[in-house]
Amino acid sequence: MNGWDLFTWFNCAVLAGTAIVIFGFFLKEARGILAGNRIDVDDGPVDVLLDTTDPVPFLEGSVTTPEVPDRT
Repeated sequence: MNGWDLFTWFNCAVLAGTAIVIFGFFLKEARGILAGNRIDVDDGPVDVLLDTTDPVPFLEGSVTTPEVPDRT
C-alpha cells in the first residue's frame, strides 16, 4: 500500500466520521420538530400580507443609469 492509498483511506474515514456527526445533529433536530418543542431563534412568524412597514432600500441613492454606447 503506497502513500496515496493511505491518504485516500484516511480521508474516507474522516468524511465518514463527519457524515455520522452531521446525521446525528439532523436526527436531534428532527426529533425536536416532530415532538413540537423546537425553539426558533428568530423573532417569530412574519405575515407578509399584513406587514405594512416600508422596506428599506438596499442601494439607497446609488442607483445610476448605465451608459449605453451609441451604435449608429
